[in-house]
Amino acid sequence: MAPSHDIEVSMDFDPDEGIADLDTHLDTLKRAAEAQGFKFDRHAARNELQAATFGKSRAAIARLLLSPSGAMAIEVKPAD
Repeated sequence: MAPSHDIEVSMDFDPDEGIADLDTHLDTLKRAAEAQGFKFDRHAARNELQAATFGKSRAAIARLLLSPSGAMAIEVKPAD
């Protein structure tokens, strides 16, 4: 039976430093995707996250949702 939910990961973004621990988050996401049989393209995820945060001048939270098909959605919200 196919998974009926997305995998979600939230990451802190700093305009000077970028996404904190990005490689660690991507490694965790890759392991979760493999464990649940999701498709995951690490390189595409990195590119999408960089594009979503490009030009941001304030701290934010980037949230990535990964569907079983490998489709990604990224939301970037101001940090509280």
